[in-house]
Parts: sequence; C-alpha cells; structure tokens
Amino acid sequence: MTVAHAIAHADLRAVPGVLDRQAMQPTFESIAQAARASGRSLAVLTLDIDHFKDYQDEHGPAQAEQVLTQLAMLLQQLQPSSASLAYLGADEFMLILPDTGLAAAAELAERLRDRIATALAQLGGLRPLTATIGVAASPPNQDWQATTLLTLADARMTFAKRRLLPHHNLVWAGTLPSDWYLRLDVPAGIWPSL
Repeated sequence: MTVAHAIAHADLRAVPGVLDRQAMQPTFESIAQAARASGRSLAVLTLDIDHFKDYQDEHGPAQAEQVLTQLAMLLQQLQPSSASLAYLGADEFMLILPDTGLAAAAELAERLRDRIATALAQLGGLRPLTATIGVAASPPNQDWQATTLLTLADARMTFAKRRLLPHHNLVWAGTLPSDWYLRLDVPAGIWPSL
C-alpha cells in the first residue's frame, strides 16, 4: 500500500458525525432537495490542506492521519450547528451549510481558514500546513443540482490553488475564467458571483 493510498482512506470514525464520501452523497442530495423545495439557500465549502503531501512524505502516514483527525475535530467545533461535515478522502473536506448565502459562507470560510492556519502552524514541517477553501451557494429563484454546487465549490478551490498567489491559505468565492465554466458544464448566468 502506498502512502497516498493510506491517506486516501484515513479512518476518521473516531470523530463522530463526520460523513465519509459514501454517506455524504445521499445526505447532501437530501439537504439540497429540501433547500430547492423551500427556496432557501444552500452553501458548500470544499477544503484542501496545503502542502499536505510534503508533510506526509516528511512525517509519514500515521502522523498525517493524526493531522486529518485533528482538522476534522476543529472543523466540527467551528461549524454551525445546522452544518454537515464530510471527509472526501486524501486531504479534502466538505461543509454543507443549509440556509446560508454566498457572502455568509465566504465569511465563515475566512474564519475557518484563519483558525486552521493557527491550529496547524505548531505541527512543523518543511512548509506550514494551511487550507485553501472554495465556496459556492445555490442560486436564488433558480433550479439547480447538488452536484453542480459541489463542482463549483471544488473548481473555485482548485482555481485559488493554481491561479491565485500565493497558491495556498486562500478562500475563493469569486469568478472563474469563462473557459472553466465550459469545462465544468456550469451555466454561468445562473450561479452567484460568476
């Protein structure tokens, strides 16, 4: 088993209430369906730990898994009571935020980003561990799909890490280049801040 494989299947069962990818899908779809039916906002944050592979290579899989567990516990402490936290594998997490618009979700993401950087700074390593977070919220008065919401949050996270300086410790809820929307099959006129 490679180190990457070991981390891709980190066991976070010690942290009650953290959904794995398999449990996240029906939960997310159910929450999204309720939001669409009620006309209420739903926001999603996708979070990726910056420099995690370097940390994993330097400290090994057991220490890397401890970081993931520590981060899951921190996110649970900081998330709103109505939110759901999911561990997507590797070093990625997702927060599902019912009744939350884009601005409020971006504010929460900034607070999380700051607290994560502070909490993980003590771990040492070649480069400090931080988090980059992508933010998306459902469009008002439109039909939308849960998978598109998640895809957009993930694309914003990826865009921040690849295109925005310093390529780590960022929150992005803003626009993407038009060619990104075409690749994602996301209708740009529907979603907020496109």
